[in-house]
Amino acid sequence: MSQPGYQDAPPPYTEQVQAAPPDTNNVPPYQTPFYPIESAKDSSRTIQSATIKFPPTLNGYFRLKPTSTFHLGPTSEQKLFAVVTHSGIFRDKPSIVLHDGPTDKNAIMATLKSDKWGRTRPATVNLLVRPSSSYTEPIEELLIPVSTSHHMSSTWSFETPVARKGNIRERFEWRSSHGNEIKELATGHSYGWKLVRIASPNAGVGGSRKDRDLGFTSDGLEIVAIVAHNASWSMTKGLRFAFMGAGLTGILGEAWEIMTLISAMQLYIWDAIAANSAAAATAA
Repeated sequence: MSQPGYQDAPPPYTEQVQAAPPDTNNVPPYQTPFYPIESAKDSSRTIQSATIKFPPTLNGYFRLKPTSTFHLGPTSEQKLFAVVTHSGIFRDKPSIVLHDGPTDKNAIMATLKSDKWGRTRPATVNLLVRPSSSYTEPIEELLIPVSTSHHMSSTWSFETPVARKGNIRERFEWRSSHGNEIKELATGHSYGWKLVRIASPNAGVGGSRKDRDLGFTSDGLEIVAIVAHNASWSMTKGLRFAFMGAGLTGILGEAWEIMTLISAMQLYIWDAIAANSAAAATAA
C-alpha cells in the first residue's frame, strides 16, 4: 500500500473497484431525516436523525488514482459533499476545504489550515457564511492538541457555540479509540477517534469497556461523534463517520456539526499519512 512521494495527502486506495463519478448537479439542502446505513453489520438498516446539516452517518469515497478530492455520503449512490485536501507544503492554502455539495465548484462550508508539522500544533478552522447557514457571521475556531505521544496528539479539543444555549460555548475532545463504538461502525480490527462532550448533562456508566454503557467513555462522558478507519482500507468504506447521542438530535447546532465533521476529516487524514509512511518505511 505504500506509494512513494504521496506523503501529504490520504494514501491512494488500490482495491480494483470502478469508482462512480460524483453527481455534478447541485445537491438540495439536507431535509429528510431518514437515511440508509452502509453498516458493518447490517446494510439494510435506516436511521432517523434530527441533525441539521448532515446525514447521521457518512462514508468516505476515494478514487483509484491519487487525487486531492474525495467525497462524503451515506451510500455510494449519494455522494453529497466534496472534500479537497492540500499538501502541507502549500502554506498559503487550507489543508482541507469542505464543500456544500459534491464538487469543488459548490460553496465552501468550512476550511481547516495546519502546516506540515501540524499534528502537534493547533489547526485553524473557519466556518463560512452561506445563504442556507444558520449563523450570520463567519466563525473561527482552533483544533488544539491536548496531549502528545511521539508524532501526534492522542487528544484534540475545540470549543464552539452550541445552538441550544445560544452564545454559550462548550468544549469537546477528540480521543483516539479502539473501543466498542468504533467496532460497531467499521469492519475488521479498526481504530479511530471518538468525540466527547465535556459538559455531558447526563453522565453514563464509566469504567472498563466491558462494564460501561455504549456511547460513554471510561470517565462517564457522552460520545457525540466517531470517525473510524476500516482495517481493509476498502475503497467504499475506508472512512466511516457517525454522529451519536446528543449529536443526532440537532440541539448542538449546525456550526457544531460542521466543526465536528471537518476536524474528524483532519484526524483521519493525519492517521492515513502516518499509516502510509509506516508502510513505506517497512517496505524499504
